[in-house]
Amino acid sequence: MHSSTRPGGRRPQPPDDVIVRRATADDAAAVVELRALMFSAMGAAGVDADEWRQAAVRWFHGEPAQRHTCAVIAERDGQVLAGAMGSLRYEMPSPVNPNGVSGLLSNVATVPEGRRQGLARACVIGVLDWFQHETEASMLELFATGEGAGLYEHLGFAVTSWPAMRMRLLR
Repeated sequence: MHSSTRPGGRRPQPPDDVIVRRATADDAAAVVELRALMFSAMGAAGVDADEWRQAAVRWFHGEPAQRHTCAVIAERDGQVLAGAMGSLRYEMPSPVNPNGVSGLLSNVATVPEGRRQGLARACVIGVLDWFQHETEASMLELFATGEGAGLYEHLGFAVTSWPAMRMRLLR
């Protein structure tokens, strides 16, 4: 699904003092902080609200054990610097998704002091490996910022003809 090398050379590797690993429930707060950073970069409103943050921590404590989500983080000296997340989605099969299992790559973010070191790339590749080797997903999607689009294109993602549309349900 993705290339292990960059065109014209090796892909950048994170520095030796950085550990790239799957996140656990103990990492929930750090994963939520990265999610908030991602939403800030996207210009989302309400990023600082406690309600969604607390709900996200509770969700993360339960979801990884259900095998529908994989989060990969990069850390140095116990500080989480970057992360990425993949979640499975189940739909009716279609020509684009023959088995009906797809994945959503999300939550890709790097703290400012960790940028341009290959950390987000390493986390994304960790999530892509999970999709490829541990799930039945036959298609992946993501929503990219302009800053991240080049990384995703390099890894094999393509812009689609149909932009996402969204409707909020009032509850």
